[in-house]
Amino acid sequence: MNDNDISANEADPVKPRPMETPVKLFTVTAANGEDMLPMVQEFARFIGLEQAAPGRHSLLLVLALFGGAQSGMLNPAKVVREICALEGIGPPSKLKPPIQNKHPPLKGLWHKHYLEDGRRAMASNIKKGLGRFGLPLMQQRADDAAAAGIERPVPLDELDEIITDGVYGNWMRLAASEALTGEWLVFAKYEGQNYYLALATHDSNTHDQVRQKIDALCCEEFPFLAKLLADA
Repeated sequence: MNDNDISANEADPVKPRPMETPVKLFTVTAANGEDMLPMVQEFARFIGLEQAAPGRHSLLLVLALFGGAQSGMLNPAKVVREICALEGIGPPSKLKPPIQNKHPPLKGLWHKHYLEDGRRAMASNIKKGLGRFGLPLMQQRADDAAAAGIERPVPLDELDEIITDGVYGNWMRLAASEALTGEWLVFAKYEGQNYYLALATHDSNTHDQVRQKIDALCCEEFPFLAKLLADA
């Protein structure tokens, strides 16, 4: 046999089979009928969510982040930052560690705090810091005066420093102890990996709605989830 006897199929290198198009479980449609799914998927890549947890984030979560960003009510980077920390690919979190939910309707799932935008998050952490640490600088001044055997009222020109320590100082103390509080990033653990599902608040009255959305959407994306929830 010479080279001329080789058929075209034998001469061509083996070509890989084309990738199958993934099954499209859901559609995302704008009011004008435009298919928004490609835009939403690109958004997940743009904010780093797809890179942080490829194939392990729900459409429900992406839509919540997309809607929050569009409305200006949420900074998606703050949520992705916590996901990166959980995945071990970013700086350690300064917020409370993940907790497994012990009570229905989110029993069996986990939540990790993320720091929401706005005054409510700031107020919650200031209140928590005051409850945990008090006013350390003011207490120090009082202790110093007591040790010296004198009564020393707080001068007005020291109030700014005391207030700053009670607000900013306590915030940094909470951060150093990884105890800042925020709202919830809900996720599932399965075979050693995290699957990021939804956003939720501390308000337990809203958890039934979150669970309904997880049942309707996330259980379709991640088939293991229905059994995990049923067994919880």
